[in-house]
Amino acid sequence: MDNRPPNLLLITLFLVVTLFTAHQEKFLPQIAPLFWGVLIFGFFLSYWMALKVSTARLLSLILGIFIIEYIKETIGIRSGMWTYHGLANSYNFGVWAWVLGGLGVFWLAVRIVIRLVKKMCMDLPRRWNLLNPVLVVLCFAVIYLTLGPYRSGAGVWFWGLYAVLFLAALWTALRLDFPVFLGLLLTTVPVGFLSEYAGSVPNHIWTFTHNPDFPPAFLILGCWPLEILTQYGLSAFLARENLDQYTY
Repeated sequence: MDNRPPNLLLITLFLVVTLFTAHQEKFLPQIAPLFWGVLIFGFFLSYWMALKVSTARLLSLILGIFIIEYIKETIGIRSGMWTYHGLANSYNFGVWAWVLGGLGVFWLAVRIVIRLVKKMCMDLPRRWNLLNPVLVVLCFAVIYLTLGPYRSGAGVWFWGLYAVLFLAALWTALRLDFPVFLGLLLTTVPVGFLSEYAGSVPNHIWTFTHNPDFPPAFLILGCWPLEILTQYGLSAFLARENLDQYTY
């Protein structure tokens, strides 16, 4: 079965919903050129991805990312960690933007970065896979160690969410070869930083409470990796695909 027509339709619908939400929530006038560039590049990657992946994997990614990011944004806003500046403090556009970010990380990782890492690490013994859970634990520890002034907002809901994401990321990491795992991490950090910076600093679609001119480290080095690993593993599970699918 040719997955391209339904996938292209799905991404087009996603594009329409994202732009319509931005219009309805009064974000469009706030979008600066840098964030427009991020959005355009993200949708370019999404359409490229739509030509190559199964409909089940694409739909699983979109739905899984949306649910995770909606919960995360809700917790962050209500705990005072960050604020969105749309109509009546609405933030659905932000959630759709994070879906785009998650799709971008997935496709850049599996199509480019993981393949390059595999070539560089092709002679590594399998015992290097033991580093995967160690690095997941380190990502979780980074959240705690770098929260700084945001610690007061990190209550039960915040830690509950990231405890679940930690376990899901650990489950995923234990089933990945080290080059695939490392490729995901190497893609996640720069894309996470660029996305957070582009949306918060040049145009203030959202603002971080304690450092409005720079994304906090706990998000980039801790939260993003746990979220991406969870999204990667969950989407493969729901689509009934191998974790290393599309990485060859």
